[in-house]
Amino acid sequence: MPIGAVRYRVSMPEPISHELHVTMQIPPLPGRAAFDLVFPAWAPGSYMVRDFARNIYDLVITDGRGRPLENVRIDKQRWRVRAHGRAVRVSYRVFAFEATVRTSFLDDSHAYWNGTSLFFYVEGEVARPCMVQVDPPRGWAIATALPGRGRTFRAASYDELADSPFEVGTHRQLAFRSGGTRFEVALYGPTNADIPRLVRDLRAVVGAAGRMFGGFPFRKYLFIIHCLPARGGGLEHASSTTLDIAGMGFEDDKAYRTFAALAAHEFFHAWNVKRIHDRILGPFDYTRENYTRLLWFHEGFTEFAEELILLRSGLMDAGAYLDELADGWGKYLARPGRNVTPLAELSFEAWIKQYKPADNHINRAISYYEKGKWAALVLELMLREATGGRRGVIDLFRRLWQRFGRKERGIVVDDIQAATTALAGRSMDGYFRRFIDGTTELPVPRLLRRAGITVGTRAPGADDDDETRGERQRAWAGLAFAADRSVVKNVVPGSPAWKAGLTFGDELVAIDNYRVAANNVGRRMADHRPGTAVRVAFFRQETLRTTILELAETPDKRWHFRSDSHAQGPARAIRRGWLGV
Repeated sequence: MPIGAVRYRVSMPEPISHELHVTMQIPPLPGRAAFDLVFPAWAPGSYMVRDFARNIYDLVITDGRGRPLENVRIDKQRWRVRAHGRAVRVSYRVFAFEATVRTSFLDDSHAYWNGTSLFFYVEGEVARPCMVQVDPPRGWAIATALPGRGRTFRAASYDELADSPFEVGTHRQLAFRSGGTRFEVALYGPTNADIPRLVRDLRAVVGAAGRMFGGFPFRKYLFIIHCLPARGGGLEHASSTTLDIAGMGFEDDKAYRTFAALAAHEFFHAWNVKRIHDRILGPFDYTRENYTRLLWFHEGFTEFAEELILLRSGLMDAGAYLDELADGWGKYLARPGRNVTPLAELSFEAWIKQYKPADNHINRAISYYEKGKWAALVLELMLREATGGRRGVIDLFRRLWQRFGRKERGIVVDDIQAATTALAGRSMDGYFRRFIDGTTELPVPRLLRRAGITVGTRAPGADDDDETRGERQRAWAGLAFAADRSVVKNVVPGSPAWKAGLTFGDELVAIDNYRVAANNVGRRMADHRPGTAVRVAFFRQETLRTTILELAETPDKRWHFRSDSHAQGPARAIRRGWLGV
């Protein structure tokens, strides 16, 4: 054991209690009469304060001989301990019953924990090495990216411990090699997936990403995959990731592609976020928000990269890629708040708006994931155009990796801007001013045409063989409803519903005197053509009201992107560099 290490022991004697038992042994800290014992408030990679200390019970703080030590709770997550240089033993239980990639979970089949939801640290001592001993029930296996022997694992610091989740239980253990690196898979839960196909897809994903960077920055990497009733997303770590997927949802090729996209996204984060990171995002302050204006780059550009990984790995062809791009562009244009708040500000406000949205959020903002992806595509096409197709966004990442990530230096937006200008061979300040710090509409169709892509639109029902069904998609009110009730969830500013005075929380009960509910309110609106005035009856709190709503022609369009066989040389060069075909 390294000298001066902080030692943890995690046991689970009663899995049915959903409580993980933890002990922490702190070595003597000479010269410190007192220190603060701190429990994290959030999980890096998930930008919302979660107050993990709310799950702590039975906290006992003693010296090495078991004698109680004076301590006082300072705030929701901090205890001041007066040890006077003596070794300290901390014991506590954590209620672990939140099955997400950010938290901890324990039942009679497995345990999972993300470090910040389980482990205290000593303020000012996060650089100390950490040792973790895991005592699982008989027959349970242990999977983590940390090096270890038997049931004991070593982290170089608390930051590495917090960044290394554990899967302990009855999971399947799989492995493969790529580029000299060992990739392990801990697959938990029931699934109807073809397991060999999942492994082949993972191999294709990591191979494509590795080629983008010229190799891997680790010798071992772990995929923890939880097969759950519903998809829950993923969370990145330096040498591992956790993916929560719909285990019984593998009923078509699209499901496998969805899985591969999630894996590609989280795996690409091994570079973008974990090693190419905002100076704010590491070392972390685990007690509070860590504000960054670069989430559009770390998350949105990773959304763009995940699709390129699928394309370049052979898991998606260029036609399917363009089809998904066109479908996504139509959905993006339907976001009423897409050009209200700058991307940089959306990133900064993520802690209070992205994950705690107000009712009007969709009208005033958009996800930095979604808009960040389209901003990345714009930059890709602009770089390809400036360099005759030779350089794009992946070249930007390679440059940042070599100059910052590989040297463990954090970045600021000026570094991204300078690297972009260097790649383009001309100033790219206008891109950042208009699209990152401004709210100018992203010129995707125009840039696609200059990249040898034909761009077309049709009304939503134009491709429908059923003429009646297509006609019924024309009328638009500008309303969105809750999933299980005809309660207004959103009203698009300036829409017919907006002009009619409808607002959040109104419950529609009749349209032209016909009773409506969640399962038919949309169909009753569709009974009428654009330009028709309909009488809407609704409850606002406990009061019954009526209004006249004049339906309009839907602004939504279906977009089509196709490779143009008649494209000229410069456009072909851009397209070839971007799509790789």
